[in-house]
Amino acid sequence: MKKIRSIVAIILSSLFTAFWGSVGIVMSLLAVRHLIKCSVRPWGKTVLWSCGVRLDVKGTENFPQAPFIVMFNHQSSLDIPVFSAALPFEWRAVMKNEVASIPFIGWVCSLSGQYFVARDGSVGDTNRVREIVRKIRNGPSVIIAPEGTRSEDGELLPFKQGGFFMASLSRVPVVPMIIWGGKDIRKKGSYELNTDRDIVVRILPSIDTASFPKGKEGGEKLEGVVREEMLREIEKIRSNR
Repeated sequence: MKKIRSIVAIILSSLFTAFWGSVGIVMSLLAVRHLIKCSVRPWGKTVLWSCGVRLDVKGTENFPQAPFIVMFNHQSSLDIPVFSAALPFEWRAVMKNEVASIPFIGWVCSLSGQYFVARDGSVGDTNRVREIVRKIRNGPSVIIAPEGTRSEDGELLPFKQGGFFMASLSRVPVVPMIIWGGKDIRKKGSYELNTDRDIVVRILPSIDTASFPKGKEGGEKLEGVVREEMLREIEKIRSNR
């Protein structure tokens, strides 16, 4: 029964992705400012519905006036539809170049102006980061997974420096966000789903980056603060589950 339910969920998720992805392509070309509301958010909600996932979201009042940077922990492939469904504002995501080749999702991301980076430390990548910094200051707000990849056991992986470097240079607030429970629904590398589960989303108070030095030094100090806040909230979630 579990396998059948998982197969049905995958088929429905694929159909919803194709449908809302097609809507997203049209919106990206004709009215990109309405993309999140009219395509991305409905996609996230319908994918989660098809997987039997319920969201428990708290802390949306902690979002400051835009622009700002949301940094979230990355446990599961479900994290993307989770934040797509949960975040009540227009945003852009910083993602690795490989995402652009994913059917529908990558096409919409490319057309809608999401931010792609190589993460190879090259001069071209550094210049791209500086270009993104200039855009962040003018909005919309940005979403980054500082771990850079999914954690197989749910524990926080070492953070990549790029996001904190961006935050340090742009001087916009950073909002840590915890997404917890996706790994218990769909494990990395498996198609089977444990349905009818909750995923917890906790938005933490924003961190004022203006109090940190600019550049690498400020980025390193900011990284430590964000990691500490995330770990504290993870322990709180664990104790309540």
